[in-house]
Amino acid sequence: MKKRLIFFLVGTILLITSLPLSTEMVMELIYNQKMNTEYKIANVSEGFPPTKSTFRFKGHIVEIKEAIKNEDSYVDPWGNKIGIADLSLKLDGEKIDTLKDYPIRVEEKGLNRYYGEIAYLLLEDKKSGKTQFIVLLKKTRELEKEMPNGDIVGGVPSEKLKYTLHTLDEEGNLNNQSFSFTERDALQTKLLNAGVMVPYSIGYYTDAWEFYPTIFFPLLFPFATFVVGFVLIVVFFPIRKVKK
Repeated sequence: MKKRLIFFLVGTILLITSLPLSTEMVMELIYNQKMNTEYKIANVSEGFPPTKSTFRFKGHIVEIKEAIKNEDSYVDPWGNKIGIADLSLKLDGEKIDTLKDYPIRVEEKGLNRYYGEIAYLLLEDKKSGKTQFIVLLKKTRELEKEMPNGDIVGGVPSEKLKYTLHTLDEEGNLNNQSFSFTERDALQTKLLNAGVMVPYSIGYYTDAWEFYPTIFFPLLFPFATFVVGFVLIVVFFPIRKVKK
C-alpha cells in the first residue's frame, strides 16, 4: 500500500507541474489554427529591395514624412547608424499620427528606415474576402546604445511597450486602436509578430512554442511528464478495500 501511495504522489506532482504549461501550449496551437483559418496577414515591407514608405490602397495614399533633427547620429548595438527625427503618418495628405524624437536608420531607404517602429500590413478576412490596410506604430520610444563595458542601455521592458494600430478598410473608413504589450487581443498579437514590432516572437497564451525545441522541451516536459503523471494517478490511485 505504501509503494502504491508513493507512485500516486509522484504522478500527482508530475501532473500538477505539467498541467498549466501543457494546457497553455495546447490552447496556443488552437489559437494559431483559428487565426490562420480566419485571416491572412502580409507584411508590405519586403526588406530588400526597400519598400517605399508611400503606399497606395484603394485610391488612398498613406505616407510617412520625417523631419530629421540636427543631432549627432550614433551606431546602435546592431551596427545601424541611427538619427533622430519627428515622424508624421499621413492619409491623403492629412496628418493622423506622429512619433516625436524617434530613432531612424539613416543609411536605409523606404520602410527599412523605420524597422521596429512602424509597420505596413495587409489583413485579409478570409470569410468576407475583404482586405484592410494596417499601419502599426510603436508608441514607446527606445534609444538603445552599447556602453563601453558591453551593457546595452536605453531599452524599455517589454511590459511597458505601447502601440497604436490604424486600420483603413476598402471603403476608406479609418479606425484606430491603442493597446500595450501586456494588454492585447489575439489578432493584435499576430499583427505584432507579422510587423516585427516586438523584441522577440510572442504567443497569445504562451511564448513556449517560440523557443527552439529540444528533446527535453517540450517533448519530455511538459507533455511526457503530463502523460506519465496521468497514468500513474490512474494506475496507482489509492483504493481502500472494503472488508466483507
